[in-house]
Amino acid sequence: MIILPQEIGRLATQAILYEAAVSPKPGLVDRRNAGAHKDMDVFTFLASAAALSPYFVQFAQIGMEHVNQDPKTLLRAIRKVGIEAEQAMLGATAGVNTHKGAIFSLGLICAAAGSLATADIDLEPQTIVDYVSDMTMGICEHEYQGVEVKQNPTKGEQIYLKYGLRGVRGEAQAGFPNVMKYSYPVLKRCLLQKQSGNTSMLQAYLHLAGNVDDTNVLGRHDMEMSNYVKSETKRILALGGALEQKNMVLLEEMDDDFINKNISPGGCADLLAVTLFLFFLAHPLWKYKV
Repeated sequence: MIILPQEIGRLATQAILYEAAVSPKPGLVDRRNAGAHKDMDVFTFLASAAALSPYFVQFAQIGMEHVNQDPKTLLRAIRKVGIEAEQAMLGATAGVNTHKGAIFSLGLICAAAGSLATADIDLEPQTIVDYVSDMTMGICEHEYQGVEVKQNPTKGEQIYLKYGLRGVRGEAQAGFPNVMKYSYPVLKRCLLQKQSGNTSMLQAYLHLAGNVDDTNVLGRHDMEMSNYVKSETKRILALGGALEQKNMVLLEEMDDDFINKNISPGGCADLLAVTLFLFFLAHPLWKYKV
């Protein structure tokens, strides 16, 4: 399968733009409001996406240059670009972290897609996430080594110590299991059944929020609040979720509730972007239609 790095980068950018636009995502930045955030809005996300676009191309290009090599060497090769991308994001947003998790996840997928495509391997989601898993093998063990005796652990390290959750690194190392189990099958089914883009993407997001212990939620709150997010989301899904127009009022009410409670499931938002990117890579002829 011949695909240029520019095309891979474009699809990655499209994924984070679409994620920002999907509405209403309770507690998150979208077209309705800024969610449970006071330092960013949808325009902050658009500026960030524009700044990141060339770096997604670079990730893919490096992947193409490392075809048929040990995937772990590719992880080392893209690290410098990842740091540069993060600095570009912060420069575009006046220091606001909009896409740090997405840079990590989508950067890995860009590199994997570049390498696989150059080897003439179809860009099927399972193939890509397996390659990402090979790229990141051992990253969590390295990252959390000795954290038990660290004097000032980061918020992510505190969550790991308290709950055993490994966040975005754990998702990547495991091959994005929550995406493959919950959101990707839903997104694919809805889009191929001609549901609208916003409906399909929102439904996929709800399946993530209803099943994933989001480390962003845990960082602000605790497991009780994470369970609250999941139960509230499953309540809407039991009524049909985004597939029923009448539930949009309920989702807006949930959005207001999450904002009041300072709940922001940002980890699930990043996983939605991963879901979208994998779909775009696997369905290059798919075009958005109202």
